[in-house]
Amino acid sequence: MSDFEEFEKENKELEIAPIYSRIIAFVIDVIIYWLLIIAFGVLFGQKIEGFHFVISGFPALVLLVLFLLLWPISEGVYGQTIGKRFMDIKVIGNKDKEMTIGRGCVRFLLGFIDVIFLRGIVIAIFDKNSNRLGDIIADTTVIKSKYNG
Repeated sequence: MSDFEEFEKENKELEIAPIYSRIIAFVIDVIIYWLLIIAFGVLFGQKIEGFHFVISGFPALVLLVLFLLLWPISEGVYGQTIGKRFMDIKVIGNKDKEMTIGRGCVRFLLGFIDVIFLRGIVIAIFDKNSNRLGDIIADTTVIKSKYNG
């Protein structure tokens, strides 16, 4: 890396990801999980009326583990889920704190509260960094990833 590239990398200002890109990334992630559930249902489920399936046993356990771990681990390790990567946004720890799986888990678990009560959108609208409850408690911010290398 040249001296100019190092200087540019160190002096970039982080740009907060807009709320709409976060919502779109979330919808993309939910659609991916929904398709994964359908695939598991078709492959491993017991068909009941119409296009309904019951998944039980080991396939249900695998699906549950994927659901509970894939999202927070991908955010904790890479700062991005598939939806965030598609929208070119990334989760980072605040004040030079690194993003961890623990922070990803906190964001993920509090995401249920944010979504169910729509508190996440309301809080993000009024927060100066557009942070939802999960970001505030996990001490994270979602930025445009092109500004974070």
